[in-house]
Amino acid sequence: MFKVGGVSIIICIIIIVSLFSVIFVILNIFTKTGVEISPEKISEEAPPRPPKESVSVYKGFWMPCLFMNDICQPMAAVQDLKDVGANIVAFGPTVKINAEGEINFGLSDELLEKRLAELAKRYYDAGIRIHLVVETLYVKDFSDNIPAGGPTAFPADVVSATDFFEKYNSFVEKMAQLAEKYRVEFFSPMNEPDLKLGEKVASDWGQEILPRVKKYYSGKVLYKAALANGAGPNINFAGYDAIGIDISPGGGPEGPSLTRYSSDVEKTIDNVLNWASRDGVSDVLFAEFGVWGGALSLSEEEKAEVHKIIFEKGKGRVKGFIALDPPMDLDRPLKGTKTLEEIKRGFGEI
Repeated sequence: MFKVGGVSIIICIIIIVSLFSVIFVILNIFTKTGVEISPEKISEEAPPRPPKESVSVYKGFWMPCLFMNDICQPMAAVQDLKDVGANIVAFGPTVKINAEGEINFGLSDELLEKRLAELAKRYYDAGIRIHLVVETLYVKDFSDNIPAGGPTAFPADVVSATDFFEKYNSFVEKMAQLAEKYRVEFFSPMNEPDLKLGEKVASDWGQEILPRVKKYYSGKVLYKAALANGAGPNINFAGYDAIGIDISPGGGPEGPSLTRYSSDVEKTIDNVLNWASRDGVSDVLFAEFGVWGGALSLSEEEKAEVHKIIFEKGKGRVKGFIALDPPMDLDRPLKGTKTLEEIKRGFGEI
């Protein structure tokens, strides 16, 4: 026999054939399991995945500044959430919009994704899902801090700025891609667009942005609405998977009234369920409830009663209850309050 480096050609051929056989088997396994083979896929760390169990009712907290840091949200810790029976948290990046209609997020794309990946892993590992919401904040100048009372409506000239929506929509598309990659349960392209943009513009924009979101995101798109000052009847919710109700007793000239609030909550549920039926939307949730604005003056007992009303009126009628976790600069922390006891009781009875 001919020798090649001390090894026969026949033996070399046998070794080569064996190696190809092993490679073929591996490729066949990956093909059958639907895994694509590419250098990028193999080297890239797989993003965290949400819990597989289905949810009949969503129970959790809206944490408006969690994306920026944990400290501002007292209920951010996994154990605190599990202790009250939460199965979802709502949070998202805050985009600043200035007087010229320019937008600014403040983090690079890399850091933005890194933060979402970190939060997704934390909560998914604990069996808690995510509602990703793009929050918006109008400031005259990007150097300004959050105004007292939180986000407000955008000035009309900002909304009508030539390329405001194009710039904002591009950011939303970026977030929709991340929402898909990290398999968030719900995605909202703007928090309370009816408050920020006005009912008519919010309705038109809501339909304009929807196909751009669904181009990248295959999950559930939730229209998180403020429904303030009578807004809602003229909003087109068609194409959305869920409508989120944001509601508080508010203030008004005569101050908050729990009797009036109980009646308002019942009417709001009726209205939103009717709009959902009209526009073919399958689910309605309380996407944010609690106390803010004038309702901050309520006593501890009254604040707990506000939450009790939501559970009593919404039980069996809505798909979710997501309470506000007041940021540190808005109200006292929930831990140790009668309000948190009421939330825990309400979650447990659903």
